[in-house]
Amino acid sequence: MWVDLLISAPVTLFLLWLYWYSAPDRAPRWSRLIDRAVLLLSPLAVVLIIVLGHARIDFVGMGLNVMLVASAYLTLISVLGLGWLQRALAIRPG
Repeated sequence: MWVDLLISAPVTLFLLWLYWYSAPDRAPRWSRLIDRAVLLLSPLAVVLIIVLGHARIDFVGMGLNVMLVASAYLTLISVLGLGWLQRALAIRPG
């Protein structure tokens, strides 16, 4: 489990930094609140997927590790993608 968390940490931290760095300056307040929620929930989701996966799934071999890290990455990208989508919709002209 710890190895999986260490494997997922660099990519998670980079994507969180990229999400934070790409925040628009003129976003409305509600959009900034959603941004903060996304920044808090996405790493929590990564940790929960890996920890609960190891606690609940009985699978022998490295397949479980690969499956859980890949699932965590896909979840992270999905949550951040929804955050980027709400940003784009919040600052669109018109």
